[in-house]
Amino acid sequence: MSSFTKDLHKTWELTTLGEVYQVIGGGTPSTEIPGYWDGDIPWITSADIEGVRQINIRKYVTEKGISGSTTNRVPAKTLLVVTRVGLGKIAIAEEPICFSQDLQGLIQNPKLIFPEYTLYLLSYKLQFLKFDGRGTTISGITKKQLKDLDFPLPPLREQYRIVAKIEELFSELDKGIENLKTAQSQLKVYRQALLKHAFEGKLTAQWRAERNVTPAKAGAQPLNDMDSRLRGNDKPLETAEALLKRIQQERAQRYQQQLADWEKSPSIPLLQRGKPASTAHIPPLEKGGRGGISKPKPPKSLPPLTAEELAGLPELPEGWGWVKYGELTVGSQNGISKRSGETGRELVVLRLADITDQKISLDNPRKILLTENEINNYRLFKNDLICIRVNGSADLVGRIISIKEDMEVAYCDHFIRYRLLNKIISPIYLQHFFNTLSVRRYVELNKVSSAGQNTVNQEMLGSVLVAICGAEEQEVIVELLDTQLSETDQLDQTITTSLQQAEALRQSILKKAFSGQLVPQDPNDEPASALLTRIKAERADTALKTKRKTT
Repeated sequence: MSSFTKDLHKTWELTTLGEVYQVIGGGTPSTEIPGYWDGDIPWITSADIEGVRQINIRKYVTEKGISGSTTNRVPAKTLLVVTRVGLGKIAIAEEPICFSQDLQGLIQNPKLIFPEYTLYLLSYKLQFLKFDGRGTTISGITKKQLKDLDFPLPPLREQYRIVAKIEELFSELDKGIENLKTAQSQLKVYRQALLKHAFEGKLTAQWRAERNVTPAKAGAQPLNDMDSRLRGNDKPLETAEALLKRIQQERAQRYQQQLADWEKSPSIPLLQRGKPASTAHIPPLEKGGRGGISKPKPPKSLPPLTAEELAGLPELPEGWGWVKYGELTVGSQNGISKRSGETGRELVVLRLADITDQKISLDNPRKILLTENEINNYRLFKNDLICIRVNGSADLVGRIISIKEDMEVAYCDHFIRYRLLNKIISPIYLQHFFNTLSVRRYVELNKVSSAGQNTVNQEMLGSVLVAICGAEEQEVIVELLDTQLSETDQLDQTITTSLQQAEALRQSILKKAFSGQLVPQDPNDEPASALLTRIKAERADTALKTKRKTT
């Protein structure tokens, strides 16, 4: 009871909740006895409390149900406090009501304690009570813990003044918070508008118009880095069609090289290469082929886009085109499913917990033993893309993260890894494209949801239609997006910080309120000591009457 002692005004008293309120528990009448239910007396659980004055009554009990269970009917103006599932929710009953064992009812004469004063006090106290000493959220509190809560008691008239001042300040604070949240929502709209312009060619329209401008004459003002890259280039822009041909050629060459390397591998028996050989030293058959080496598969082209698929797509600039995402990659693979190993080399395995805002953070990595074959199959390299394959959040599933450098890291089966051809498709370009509203809608419509998890697969993602342009223009789009989105992110962070400060200010207001510093004291007020004496006398009188009635 020491948290308020040093700050309390002399006209206040520090007591406990149990000293000023009668605390009554609840219960649930048996559902196997029909006569207990479908009466006319409201009965609620913690799930029915939607706000301080918003109670969604869905069930009713009978007098027989009350007498045959541990539930209790409490009068109007009773404070209802959730002490178990949904700890911290509070409401005021506007009518007589019953409740489950997840709640406690606080009963007091509203002429002695202003209910709204206790409401604000509990909302302040329970914020601290919800966490243990380690900062972990606790599952509930006992009736005794609730009754033992500090209760700084001001004079009754001051209670009214405190509540009026809190509501005045909170009203102003709520307006500011509403404006901040509106600005945050507008930033989201701006991000999507920026991405839409980028992938419809509008963001680089001026760049394309200026790209072939005659180089600056001698003695002219020097160009900045961007201008020097954008101007004075007489080489025609690469078209999407030409880029796709380059991809197909590179994929074919890559396959031939992989096939040649596979055929030369010493772990492939000569018999498997079409030549007779002894089988005495053939290595054991492992998953993926003999010796753990799979024969490369030839690149598979997706069917061309149909008129139905192209219908309704935004119009693109000359030289741009639509292509399925699967045509832009040279390989995709789900991550490793094992969670521990007995042999091999210790390596970090990337998890969903290591991804924040589509960035990798290995502050708390998980390491397991992996064989060299597993490391070769699942290690991440620069320009790889990993896609979140499964997640409880529908907003996160299908998001793509670009790998910026070679990493001594494997990835788990919550991801799909995609490989790209170097200097043909920008991985960051694709990461930005997968954040567009059109792709997010496609993922939402085609994901599979089960047991609280949302899942996408390689086949579905391979059919995502991507607006593609030449490699040079891709780089410009990425540079412009990175600059403008970075500024947007900084604004968003400023708003988030302001929202956190607003919540801290709310707690500061409450702290001042319950230590007598928010409103001035009136010497004409009845002191809290006299009020507490009257409260105790009334409670004793009520207890005596109840005892006589019972007797």
